[in-house]
Amino acid sequence: MRIVFLLLDFAVFFAITAFVTTVRSETGLWDVLFFVDNCKVMLPVFVLNVILLLIFSFYDLQKSHNKNTGGGIASIFFSFIIAFITSAAGIYFGSILFNTTTPRTNLLLILLIFYVYVFLSRELYSGLHFSQINIITLGNSRTLKRIRKTLNPMPQYKIVYNLNNISEIPEKLDIIDLDFVLVSNKLLEQDQNTANIIFDKFVSKGVICLTDLDFFETLFFRIPKETLKNITWLIKDVNLKPKYFIYDAIKRFFDILFSLCLVPIFLPIGIFIYLLILVFDRQKPLFFQERIGMEGRTIQICKFRTMVNGTEKPTKLGKILRKFRLDEIPQLVNILDGSISIVGPRPLQYEDNELLNKYVPAHKLRSIVKPGLTGWAQLNFKAPCNYSVEQIPAFESEEEKNKYFNDAFVRLAYDVWYIKHFSFSLDIEIILKTAKRAFVKDKRLSE
Repeated sequence: MRIVFLLLDFAVFFAITAFVTTVRSETGLWDVLFFVDNCKVMLPVFVLNVILLLIFSFYDLQKSHNKNTGGGIASIFFSFIIAFITSAAGIYFGSILFNTTTPRTNLLLILLIFYVYVFLSRELYSGLHFSQINIITLGNSRTLKRIRKTLNPMPQYKIVYNLNNISEIPEKLDIIDLDFVLVSNKLLEQDQNTANIIFDKFVSKGVICLTDLDFFETLFFRIPKETLKNITWLIKDVNLKPKYFIYDAIKRFFDILFSLCLVPIFLPIGIFIYLLILVFDRQKPLFFQERIGMEGRTIQICKFRTMVNGTEKPTKLGKILRKFRLDEIPQLVNILDGSISIVGPRPLQYEDNELLNKYVPAHKLRSIVKPGLTGWAQLNFKAPCNYSVEQIPAFESEEEKNKYFNDAFVRLAYDVWYIKHFSFSLDIEIILKTAKRAFVKDKRLSE
């Protein structure tokens, strides 16, 4: 659906450009040469706007029903202001360098109409359903319950039957308007006859069948807890060898290039922060901390000091530096030396890593890829809890243990989803949205 909206946005943007250039032309008629001349300038402007709409979640269409995670009025306003300022500046300097047209008034009108369209089109998509998706859910797992709870308020989905087991399937079932069956993986494992009945009643008649584990990933962009405990699934689905070698080599090149481009920008800022810490906090500005890197190797992470030495108390500058993630500027050195990447799971301290390896199933899976300065879990979930060996209670049940380590489970679920789906486009999306998060905080992160 993202591609559909991208193509639609492209068509609408240049239709608006044609309309505005026609209305504002001296004759009031459509001038092909004048339109083409404006399009040469507006094409990079459109690319910039697509990037901004991606950053502000206007292409996160599956989240559009949730105003805290999808684009809202505040998001459309911020993206419009940024788009106009950056586009106007680019057009002004571009006209000097390349002697191009400078349609600044046209730009304002085009962007204003375009952003009204973007907001209304996303509101229409989230509020209406031109083609309702009819589903039968079969089973009673926690994963399936969470999916049902999420789908119920979404107008584009309709749960036709909510069944707990195969005995509840109606004898005379009309499957003409049925889009797919969502069956609990747990039910398939517990009852061998379930698969046969599902094949006879649905698969053989052309109805798509999905497990709750697979659909959960599509809906929430993380894997469910059940999957983390399923070693068979982990071995089958998280297999890096076929694609990781080429991806890793190109990603390493990109890490070096990206870091070298940022060094001239952040070096003066880093020196300034270094001097501020010396003057106001009167501590050594830099500190090195042992973390766990790829394949469990120990690495040294360099950061600006934000805590009073030997305590958990923030320094005078600490809160500001951490809020805007300026304390992580020295980690450009870590990216250059290859100990971390720009995008990847968060590198944990040794004690935290050992503790979570003990209590959270498949936690070691995080270390099969290189850790990152930013990542999918950091982007989608709140800051991790600080677990301490001394504070771990005696658990009376597995459920009590899972509840205590819930945050660690959820963060791992996002990390494993990234490991399973990593790609250059996903890495770029994470980088862009991380840049946004440094200045605009989400009202609500995933829970």
